[in-house]
Amino acid sequence: MTAGGRRQAAQVIRVTPGNVARRAASAPRSRPCDGEPTDNVAIGEKSVGSKEHEASPVSSEDRLKRLFERSNDMIFFLDPDGIVRLVNPATERIMGFGSGEAVGTNFMEFVAPADHERAGALLARLVAGADVTNEELGVVAKDGHRVFVEASARPVEVDGQLVGVEGIARDVTERHALQETLVHQALHDPLTGLPNRTLFVDRLGQALARAERRSSRVAVLLLDLNNFKLINDSLGHVVGDEVLVAVARRLDRELRASESATRLGGDEFAFAVEDVKTETELAAVASRILSALAEPLAVDDRVARVTASLGIALAEPGDDPVSLLRNADIAMYQAKAQHQAAFDFFDRKMRARTLRELELGAALKDALRAGELAVHYQPIVSLGDGQVLAVEALARWPHPQWGWVQPTEFIPLAERNGTIIPLGMWLLAEAARQAAAWRKQYPDALPLGVFVNVSPRQLSQPNFIPFLTKTLSDHDASPSDIGIEITEQVFTDTAAQLDENLAALTQMGIRLSLDDFGTGYSALSSLMRFPLAALKIDRSLIRDTDTDSDPITTAAISLAHGQDLLAIAEGVETEEKAKHLRQLGCAAAQGYYFARPQPASELTGLLETHRPARLPRFRRLAPLSARDTARF
Repeated sequence: MTAGGRRQAAQVIRVTPGNVARRAASAPRSRPCDGEPTDNVAIGEKSVGSKEHEASPVSSEDRLKRLFERSNDMIFFLDPDGIVRLVNPATERIMGFGSGEAVGTNFMEFVAPADHERAGALLARLVAGADVTNEELGVVAKDGHRVFVEASARPVEVDGQLVGVEGIARDVTERHALQETLVHQALHDPLTGLPNRTLFVDRLGQALARAERRSSRVAVLLLDLNNFKLINDSLGHVVGDEVLVAVARRLDRELRASESATRLGGDEFAFAVEDVKTETELAAVASRILSALAEPLAVDDRVARVTASLGIALAEPGDDPVSLLRNADIAMYQAKAQHQAAFDFFDRKMRARTLRELELGAALKDALRAGELAVHYQPIVSLGDGQVLAVEALARWPHPQWGWVQPTEFIPLAERNGTIIPLGMWLLAEAARQAAAWRKQYPDALPLGVFVNVSPRQLSQPNFIPFLTKTLSDHDASPSDIGIEITEQVFTDTAAQLDENLAALTQMGIRLSLDDFGTGYSALSSLMRFPLAALKIDRSLIRDTDTDSDPITTAAISLAHGQDLLAIAEGVETEEKAKHLRQLGCAAAQGYYFARPQPASELTGLLETHRPARLPRFRRLAPLSARDTARF
């Protein structure tokens, strides 16, 4: 070292505590006392060539030379312009370039193109006098394959002048591959190989930042498969997984590279679209995706068909990835609620509705726990003589602040958030208790008992039959006191448990009635699948009837007669409608014309006054035929 403490240049090999060795490309030669020039090797602060060194059986220069030549790591020296001036044999083992090929070449020629910018910045730091420690770079080997090295280097000065850069680089290709594998696993879905939510949120954040700089817009499209649970339940989770993989492949096929699909979890997928000009453009993308998914999927030597609902959210100022995803999710559920296999755009009103739904959902659970719900009963009457054949038990919700919450609002909500099961259990218990009380007090009233609408979700529960059996027993009610109304939605459910439960209900002696017939799910084969006693024709068909013959309503009534089912018309609100239905051969009806849903106390007064109970306005009509009576 010089008196000033600078590194002394020589034709040297120096070993530092960090295992960094170098050999300067050129250096001034020191002179001994006799004035003849001598090559020296500097080790730490000592000059090799002293008498002490000469006494050593193995010179330090030899040891350093062996270290330089036998090191498993690449040792290099660059001049200030980045030209390679010295490399050790490990360079050839790792990269395939011998010393003769490497020396004289700019080191940037060995750096992978993706790392050019960073490598240039590192050299600039070194030239400026800073050390570089444990920096990973990709380099290209002689045969073209990528090698990753971890390099440490420092500048070398002589008399205050930079003469080059010395460093060492270790091959970390295997470590890099392992890290890449771990990162890929952390950021991708293991089943489909698609990016996962974490990576999507990161990329979406970058897209939003680009959009802000460009004054452009970004949209998120969130897709959810419809009735995917049925596939898992009926075909098994292995097939369900194969369907998800097939859907992922189809999405990849349909999307542009910049719109790469993401699996958020379960059966939810998402992708982003940048530089959006119009909603029409997004609608075209959504339609293309839904159409592609509607095509049959080849899965496990069989053909599977899936549909999806899709929500679209366009970014607004201030939106972040999480809020944008949430908005797309809201729009997706709106699309699913309105019509499956459709898409919908998010708007601010949807957010208000979602907040309202969250508030309602929490309040409904509280109302169930606090016993704040009520049951109202609506008569089902004979169109022959006005006799009250049965009543339907309907849940009602008198909220202390909001007043009466409409069933059309809280029943679908209960279906979506799972509250429908405890709500249904409560309603069945109340109906059984009231039916038993009426039977004891008025044995001749309500020959068909009290009907309760039970959701397919509840009917599919393994504990449904044990629960109902215990409920009837607890309230001293008989199976004939209760009727179960099912909706046409059950025809889309292939769960074996549901079929078993419906068969068990019939064996118990409980009547089954098909509610809302004509809303789109039923087929003749489906009607024969279940042991039904009555067919309730949906109000949408009744509303359009008039004094002229109505082929759809007539066909529904004839179908009921052909299957030996009691035909019941729903939503009858006028005397003209009631008379017309009677002329068409409909046996019974239900609606505001006869009576609105009312508390049990008010209906008890009717049962007390009229035995058997008949609505006064229908006393003048002829009684039911023997055929209709037999259907009871």
